[in-house]
Amino acid sequence: MAFVINGRAGMNLDRVTAGTTTDGQNAEFKLGTTVTASDGQECVYVQAGAAISTTTNQPFALGIDENYQATKLTKANAVAGYMVAFAPQQIISDNDFFWAIKKGSNFKIKVGASCAADVQLYTTATAGVLDDTSGGSHVPILGLAIITAASASASAGSTVRYAIAFNPVGKPQGTV
Repeated sequence: MAFVINGRAGMNLDRVTAGTTTDGQNAEFKLGTTVTASDGQECVYVQAGAAISTTTNQPFALGIDENYQATKLTKANAVAGYMVAFAPQQIISDNDFFWAIKKGSNFKIKVGASCAADVQLYTTATAGVLDDTSGGSHVPILGLAIITAASASASAGSTVRYAIAFNPVGKPQGTV
């Protein structure tokens, strides 16, 4: 398990804590706090703006707004310029506080079945799931790739793969 190298001693990057309102009240750290982990990953402290996962194996792509409220990444919030990050593989309920991964390597993300490795990834019709399918209804997420291809036999149409990210960002349509 990685540990924080540029923050307070004892910070637990795997910790998810319950919140009761969407204003950051009772947060352990200031929302937006960014730390670097011993494995080189960069994490940002956020609050769930909606329920993100109900099981521990759902490391969804996230869109994080200017108030550090995180929701599953969609075409709309990618085009709007939300920060792109990734949820930990834990249950995250609405208003929970947690550390989202902004960049680094060897962390898991959810991708569509048959998603190729080392290619451009895009938003999909399923919030929080990325894929290699391009087109008018998908927005490219720059600075991100999965390391191994996903299997076509994945359950429920999506799977989890290790990724590498260098400041991923949604590319608004119509830009070069």
